[in-house]
Amino acid sequence: MFVLTIDQQDSRSTADAVPRILDVLTPIDTVVPFARTIGDEVQGVLDAPDAVAEAVRRIAIDSDWHIGIGIGEVERPLPESTTEGRGAAFYAARQAVEAAKSAPAHLVVSADSDGEHRGLAEAALRLLVSTLSELRSHSRGYVGLRLDNPDATQAEIAAEFDVSQQAVSRVLAAGPADIVAGAEHLAQYHLSRHRVTQSEGTARVD
Repeated sequence: MFVLTIDQQDSRSTADAVPRILDVLTPIDTVVPFARTIGDEVQGVLDAPDAVAEAVRRIAIDSDWHIGIGIGEVERPLPESTTEGRGAAFYAARQAVEAAKSAPAHLVVSADSDGEHRGLAEAALRLLVSTLSELRSHSRGYVGLRLDNPDATQAEIAAEFDVSQQAVSRVLAAGPADIVAGAEHLAQYHLSRHRVTQSEGTARVD
C-alpha cells in the first residue's frame, strides 16, 4: 500500500489550499479517500503506483506542498478515514513528510524496507516536481492540460486559459510536458518494482 501525506508550504503566510487540493485530487483512484487530517495536512491511501505518480504530478501542478510517500503494510480492515489508519505505510508517510520539509523538491519516499527502486522512484518524482516548480503557475496549467489531454492542440489549451497560442507554444516548446511525463512513467515503474521486490523478500522470509 501507499500512503501519501502532504503538508502545505508557507501555510502561515498563504491562504488555506486544502479545499482546492482535495478537488485537484478527486480524479485519483484511492483505497481510502484523500482528506484533511489536521491543520493544512492532507492524506490518502492508494494501491496503484500509477495513481501515486499521477497524484504527485497533480499536486505539483497546483501549488507548493511538502510531499511524503510511505510504502508498506496497512492494518486491516481498512479505515473509512485516514486519521484512523495504522500500519507501516502510515508510519513511513509520517517520517517522509517531515523529512520532505528539508529535502530536495520537498519530496521523500519512505518504506519499511529500503531498496534501489525506492530511491529511483524518489529521484524520478523529484525530477517531476522540480521541473514543474521552475514554471509559473499558469505555465504549469498548460503542462497539466496537455498531459491530461494529449490530443489537445495548442490553440485549445490557449482558449482554455484565455491566452494566446504563442504563450502556450513558448512554454510547451521547451519540453516540460515530455520531461514530466517521462519522470511520471519512471516513478510508476520503480514504485511497481519496489513493491514486487518487497513481496518477493517477504515470501523468502516466510
